[in-house]
Formats: sequence, C-alpha cells, structure tokens
Amino acid sequence: MDINNYREIFIEEAKDNIKIFNSALLKFEKDPFDLTPVNDIFRAAHTLKGMAATMGYDKMTEFTHSLEDILDNIRNGTLKADKEIIGLLFKGVDIIEKFLENIAQNNLDTAEGYEILINKYKEYTKSGAIKLPDEINTKESLKEEEQELKIEEIILNEAQKQNLNVFTIKIILAEDCVFKNVRVFMVNRNLSEKGEVIKSFPSAKDLEEGKFGNTFYIAYITKLKAEEVEKLIYKIAEIKKVEINEIKKDSKEKNKTEEKQIDTLNLNLEKQKILSQSVRVNIEKLDILLNLVGELVITKIRLDQISKDKQFEILKDTVNEFDRIINELQAEVTQVRMLPVNNIFERFPRIARDLAVEEGKEVETEIIGGDIEIDRTVLEEINEPLLHLIRNSVAHGIEKPEERISKGKGKKGIIKLSAKRERNSIIIEVSDDGKGIDVLKVRKKALEMKILSEEKIKNMTDEEIVNIIALPGFSTMDKADKIAGRGVGVDVVKTKIEALGGIFKIENYPGEGVKFILKLPLTLAIIQALLVKASGNIYALPVIHTLETLEINIKSIKLIQGKKVIVLRDEVIAVFSLSELLKKKREEKDIIQIVIVEVRDKKIALEVDEVIGQQEIAIKSLGEFLKYAKGFSGVTILGDGKISLILDLQALLDEQNKF
Repeated sequence: MDINNYREIFIEEAKDNIKIFNSALLKFEKDPFDLTPVNDIFRAAHTLKGMAATMGYDKMTEFTHSLEDILDNIRNGTLKADKEIIGLLFKGVDIIEKFLENIAQNNLDTAEGYEILINKYKEYTKSGAIKLPDEINTKESLKEEEQELKIEEIILNEAQKQNLNVFTIKIILAEDCVFKNVRVFMVNRNLSEKGEVIKSFPSAKDLEEGKFGNTFYIAYITKLKAEEVEKLIYKIAEIKKVEINEIKKDSKEKNKTEEKQIDTLNLNLEKQKILSQSVRVNIEKLDILLNLVGELVITKIRLDQISKDKQFEILKDTVNEFDRIINELQAEVTQVRMLPVNNIFERFPRIARDLAVEEGKEVETEIIGGDIEIDRTVLEEINEPLLHLIRNSVAHGIEKPEERISKGKGKKGIIKLSAKRERNSIIIEVSDDGKGIDVLKVRKKALEMKILSEEKIKNMTDEEIVNIIALPGFSTMDKADKIAGRGVGVDVVKTKIEALGGIFKIENYPGEGVKFILKLPLTLAIIQALLVKASGNIYALPVIHTLETLEINIKSIKLIQGKKVIVLRDEVIAVFSLSELLKKKREEKDIIQIVIVEVRDKKIALEVDEVIGQQEIAIKSLGEFLKYAKGFSGVTILGDGKISLILDLQALLDEQNKF
C-alpha cells in the first residue's frame, strides 16, 4: 500500500483538527479555570499524532506527542495554564500548520522551530507526571477481552436479504504496539472499503483515544468471505492475531448480564451509513461536471425557444419534463460545490486574537450564520478580502482597553462576522464596535493627496467621503507601519468583490464602529440575469445588480449641470444610455425602457431599447479576449444559439470615465 496516496486526505483531516484546536484554545483562553475545552484540544492533538504516525511523519509525531504531554499535565492539574502556557499552545498550532505546508508542497516532514518548542514544552512537563493512554483502565481492559458483540435481529434480517455476511471479529495487537489507536484506524479504513463496520467494543471513543488493552472487537457486514476479511486485516502491521466468527440469523445471546453491558456499545446504524456515503471529491472533477450542466442548461433554453416558436404540444411537454430534470440536476451539482462559510470564518477569531495581542488590545470575534453555504470558488476568493477587513478593524477600529473604558465601553472590543442569504446572493458583513472612521481626517487626507478635485471633495457628503478609503493607494496613516491605516487593503477588497460580480459597501457610525458589507453571488457558474436589448444586440445583466424596471416618457429626463437625471420617488438618479456606453448609436423614442441598477452603493438608471426578461444563464469565460473586452465579464449562449455578452457595468462606467 502506497501511503502517499492518502496524503491529501491526511492534510484535509489535519486541517479539520487544527480548526477544532484553535476554536477550543480561544475558549480556554477566555476562562482558564474551565478545563472542558482542554479535552477537545487534547483529542485534536491525539488524533493529529495518530494520523502523523500512520503516515510515517516521525518529526510531526514527536512534536504532537510533546504537545499532548503538556495538555495532559494541564488536564490532571499538575500544570497551571497561565498566559505564557496558552501562548505556547497557540505557537504549537502554528508549528503544526508549518508541518502541513511543507508536507503539502514538498512532502517534507519538518517545520522551522519545532525542536525549540519541544524543548520548551519539556521544561513544563518535567515536574508533571504524564499519564499515558496505556496506563488507563488496564484492569477493565482485561475484562473486556472476554466480551462479544450482540447483533440485533433487524440487522441480521436485512443482511440476509442482501446476501451479506455478518462477522464479529476479535483483533489482538502486538504487545509492543506503540500507537494502538492508529492500528484501529487502519483496520477500520481497510474494512470500510469492502463493507460496513457497524459496532465496536470498547466504544469508538475509547478506541480512538487508545483506552483499551491490546484487544478490541468489531461487528462487520460485508460480501467478503471470512478468509478474505482476515487477509485485509493482516495487511496492517503489528496485528498479532485475528479471530473471526460468522453470525447466523438464528444465533442468540443468552447471557443477560452480558447483554446489559453490550447495550451500552450500540452505535446508530443509520448514522454509520450516512457517514460511509460521504466522499471527498476533487474540485477539478466538480468543475467539469458543472460545465456539462451549463451546456445542458443552454440546450434546455434552446429547446424552450423552439417550443415557443413552433408551438408543438408534444415538444412542449417534453421540454417541460427536460426542464424539471435539468433544474434538479443543476441544484444537486451546485449543492455538491457548496460549503459553509464557517470553512473560512473559523480561522479569523485566531487571527484577530493574535493581532490584538500585538497591538495591546483585547478583542472577541463573534460568528453569525456560519452554516450559510456558498460556492467553494467564491469562498476561496473572499478569504483574502475578509482577512484585510479583520486586520483593519483590529488595528484601526478597536480602541485600546483604557480608551474604551474612558468612553464607557467594555475593555474588550467586539468584531462580528456574519453571513445571510438574500435571494440568489449572500450578504457577508464585517463590523466592529470601535471608534468608526474619522470623516474629517479622511476629507483632510484626500485633499492633501489630491485624490479628487478640491471642489468635488468639499461638496461630498459624509457617506461619500467614507467611501474614499476604498480608492487605490489611499490611507489615513501619516507613516507606514506593519498594518498601515484606514484605507490600505480596502481597495483590494473592493476590487476583488467587484471582480466577482458583487457589491461592496461601507457603513460608518462615528464613535460606535464601522460595518463593511459584501454582497456576492452564490455561485459563479450559472446565474439569474436580466436580458436587455441595445443597438440591435442582446446583453445579459446579472440580477444581483438590478433593482427594478420601468417605462418613462423622454420628457421625464431632466438636465442637472449637463447630466441626465430622473426623479424617482423623490430620489435623483443619474441616467446612462447603454448604447452610448457601448459607443453605439442610440434609438430616439418618446417612451423609453429604464433598468434601475445598483453600482458601487449608488443607483443609476440604465436606458435600454428593450427589456426582454429574466432568464437563467450559464457563464462562459472570455479567456484571452477578456483583456480586449472592457466592460464585459463573460458570455452566454441564448435560446436561438446566438452569443450574448454579460455586462460588467462597473467596469463599463469606469472605462467611459462616467463614475
């Protein structure tokens, strides 16, 4: 067996345990007298040690073992967890991440500084008696060796129907086996590939933590014969003996005392089935699958168009059924690509905590709506923007404890990271309860830097001034530092979000804090779009930007300082002709079609020749042609087979110097 085949799985599962480690450690730091999170941290370290040993990463195994020792001393009360100890534990997580980076990039089992940290851990564990898993419940383990598993009648009936064999297996490990839990893991992995492990004795938790002697039992359902199962198990090192007993339907357990003991071992069979049906799928394969679904969507649109034009009833019914199947397939494939935002949210409390320590501040990060799901591609793209916003809030939003107390605030600043669904979009907000953005300082700095004309800056509202911090190169800091000032990084966020077809907003509350709002599409592959016509061509406008459509008389358009505007519900909105933005001739009409869209936190009225209607479209990249096609984010294929360009209004307005 080539262990390198499992490297990717190892890295993914190790990352999951690092998340648990960080989360529990942050809880423990808040209340060092509550040892509950320490058990979670210990289990994560223990699991990481076992996994590293299985993969043959000896240095990582050595490091996680030393980490496990110091945690065990904290658990058994021989070591008090002060600020320095907790700081060392956080550094330990960083070292493990370095191990994973080196393993992922070069398959090297090393991490800079790991030996230094091991020595520091040893200084704290010398005086503490370390309790190893082998010493736990030794007497109970000897008794447990005599136990057998009881298989319920319902399971035996179902197995018989499906022509499956049911076995109870006794496995004895070698006396000198060091990582017993690792061997259990490998046995389960090998058997799960060919069947279903439905029970274990001792419990799954005890097996995982190595809390047993050298013998354990499992109940196993498979199509394999007993000798084939035996071979599977003996492939694993340090297996001393395997005893397999086949359970028939008429087998009965008579020992009532034994039944009572075994009842505590029952595992939920349905849960086991669900877990066994979860698989990791390479994202490239999902991309290919999603592209094929996109092609099907295009074909569906074309069939629908043929049906409408010819009015063939049979064809219409077929198209409707085809439409239903495609919608279901699309929903399922899209769902496979979806991940909870917690996949990146969970790393930010630790980042915020480390930055706060550097700045001499106290910060707590709250996560709301972490279970909201979004396309994996979008999720990966917003990691860097969110990091910039978190850094900005900690460094320049949250005040130092003494300053907060003088303002009547709690000494600990709060950063909120939230997500919520809104139709076909997701809204992500990063907010803090700090001092907010100093509008006067931004206005003054903008004048000094000559970002905009002096006249324009003087006439701007406070809300418009705040948005200056999102302009490239703007910062309120007089001197550069490690994190810089309000503005640095915000332009990166704005650029990235707009490139994803999203909207970026800033809400400022002087003295109370600031809120950054990111509105993003749920997926970048298939979206809802409004089809519009201009100068004889059909264009697609992502629905995420559209607010409403209306018809107005040409006389309703007024001129203010030479610019076209309309007044809609007492709001003055600038008017732009799509044909003119595309440098084409505009049709002269008395009644014109208007689409109200939102661009960079502003409403604009987009004049078009015709509003065709809303439609689902599959996005195709422009590839190399994108650099020549400013103002467009991609293309799609319409029902009649023609190509339609997808509008990027923000880029289009920038290109024409209209915004």
